[in-house]
Amino acid sequence: MTGASAAIDAALPDRLQARCRPTLLAIAAVLSSAACDAQNFVQDFVQDKVTAFENSDFIFQRGVSNAPFIPIAYLGVRSYGEAQIDNTLTGRTLEYEQQAASAATGVPFLLGKRDAVVVGGYLSSSRFETRDEAIGDFRVDTVGLPVGWARQVNPQWQAAAFVMPLGHRSTQQDSDWTVQTMGGVFARYTANDKLWWAFGLFGDDSPNDSYVIPYLGASWVINPRWTISALMPWPAVLYAPTQDWLFRLGASPSTASWSLQPEDNSVAVSLDAWDFGLSIERRVYKNLWLEARSGVGGLRGLRLDSNSGTLEAPDISVGASGFFALSLTVRPGLLP
Repeated sequence: MTGASAAIDAALPDRLQARCRPTLLAIAAVLSSAACDAQNFVQDFVQDKVTAFENSDFIFQRGVSNAPFIPIAYLGVRSYGEAQIDNTLTGRTLEYEQQAASAATGVPFLLGKRDAVVVGGYLSSSRFETRDEAIGDFRVDTVGLPVGWARQVNPQWQAAAFVMPLGHRSTQQDSDWTVQTMGGVFARYTANDKLWWAFGLFGDDSPNDSYVIPYLGASWVINPRWTISALMPWPAVLYAPTQDWLFRLGASPSTASWSLQPEDNSVAVSLDAWDFGLSIERRVYKNLWLEARSGVGGLRGLRLDSNSGTLEAPDISVGASGFFALSLTVRPGLLP
């Protein structure tokens, strides 16, 4: 007799045990079957998308590398030991610890042989534990609706653009929804099977801040195992010994930098900060991957203030904090 069965037997009268235990087993069987069906549906959906893009004019140059394609969905948690939040009225920096859970997806749909749109969603909840008694601990819930477009202009050139309106709501007193809009335009030039160049601009506009981040660099596949992604502001080195493992050392967008408006307690996230660390990913089932990441977060990046037109240099002495993250991702691609 299992521990679960013993617990049921102890909690229920004898005359109900025979009736309830088969019911619980039936419910468990139904839930297990539903989970299996959902898993198969997602897997079939992803593979259908892969096949559709394989038959289109889009060229992604993934055949010479073991590294998987970028995720189209993820579910993760992240914890920062200490981060910072800028008070836009007083210029004071508040210290806080942050724990966050988030989920996102971006599903591509072909509009023809050369055009595609990406429609998705983003949800997150971040809890902040501050050292300022006047503010206290609070939580910020966020919802976003990203929409993107991509075009294979010719065999060498790709163009893309996206916009993502975000809504933030803080649990602080008298706080209301804050609307933030992110967007960008990008282009990629494929020189050969192992080298491509990319450039573009990423912009962010919120009631508390507005800025533009330049995007420029190249990706070089040295061999199937090693790739150098020299894309500023988030360069990285990738090592994929097989098609089931991926190690990444470098920078990535951070969620440790926020802006708080104390007049009405409005909040907005700032992606001009970045995390630096090591991530380890393992394929757990077909297109499903498990990732663990750790390092230093909240480092300041290079940006152009769109209000004043001034260029701001990196500042790594402010806002640095240790972080750890776990996530499940769905990465499309041909299965090994």
